[in-house]
Amino acid sequence: MTAILNKVIYIFCIMGINLYFCSYLTSKVSARSELRRGFVASRIGGLGYPFVKLFRYLAKDYKLNIWEVFLFFFSLFIWTVVPFSQTLTLIKFDQDLLMAFLFYLLLIFLILTNSSRSNHGYIFQNMTKNVLMIYTFMLPVFFCVTSLVIINRTLNLKEITGFQYQYWNIVYQPLGFIVFFTSVLLQLKLFGLTKSNPVLFTENQEKEGAGLGRLIVRVARYSALFFLIVMISILYLGGWHSFYFINGNIIFILKFYIIFFILLLLDKATPGLDDYRYLVSINWRFLVPFSAANFLLTIIFFILRNIYNLI
Repeated sequence: MTAILNKVIYIFCIMGINLYFCSYLTSKVSARSELRRGFVASRIGGLGYPFVKLFRYLAKDYKLNIWEVFLFFFSLFIWTVVPFSQTLTLIKFDQDLLMAFLFYLLLIFLILTNSSRSNHGYIFQNMTKNVLMIYTFMLPVFFCVTSLVIINRTLNLKEITGFQYQYWNIVYQPLGFIVFFTSVLLQLKLFGLTKSNPVLFTENQEKEGAGLGRLIVRVARYSALFFLIVMISILYLGGWHSFYFINGNIIFILKFYIIFFILLLLDKATPGLDDYRYLVSINWRFLVPFSAANFLLTIIFFILRNIYNLI
């Protein structure tokens, strides 16, 4: 029991530290790209800005609805099935890859359901549209992950990481990595962590949430993004494998922040793609076809190599 409690505290500490540093990086990149002052601690881009923003949320309305309670729970619960190292896992599943993505889809559903709420109730039409839109961006991710499962022959994240002891999966699936990474970038734009008005939510809907409830929604969006970044690292970049003399846990952290920083820079470097129509067009015209083609090539390669022994 004590060991489990220690793991829970450790994972929550990791989540809190990542929230602070990623929020700081987001505000810093936004301040630099928009030519705002970023040197004063309490201003956007300052070291103290994440705390200032936290206290602003807490100083407002603290009432929560049932959806926000569920949202807070699942934004933390999703990390119980994701391994942070060979030993740091709260809930062990033989098929934890499948469970992790199921929890992610549920978290996305709760985020969009809560964000579709207004003073007059829930806007069912907007909620349905947003849910279907974000789930279509999971299609290329599904094809890419399925291709990796075929190559690694497992749905276990630790076993997938262990498979990469010699060569990372990016060597075997370069096209899948590019598609997966691009899909994560588009989802970052959809949730708009670097913008005041996210693509998926109207301005009024975004401003109606206040206080603790709005803070929970923002934490949930960060949690969803963190999950995808961790999946990139585990599935394609070797996870927590050591790199020469550098400890594997340190390498895992470095991969996380490098991926996050690159995503932020690409998000700011492509402001013309912030319209959801462009994002949907890119998804259906490029990501879905390329991911499907990569999936078919993987199946053909698997059959030729393992059934006919031709490769």
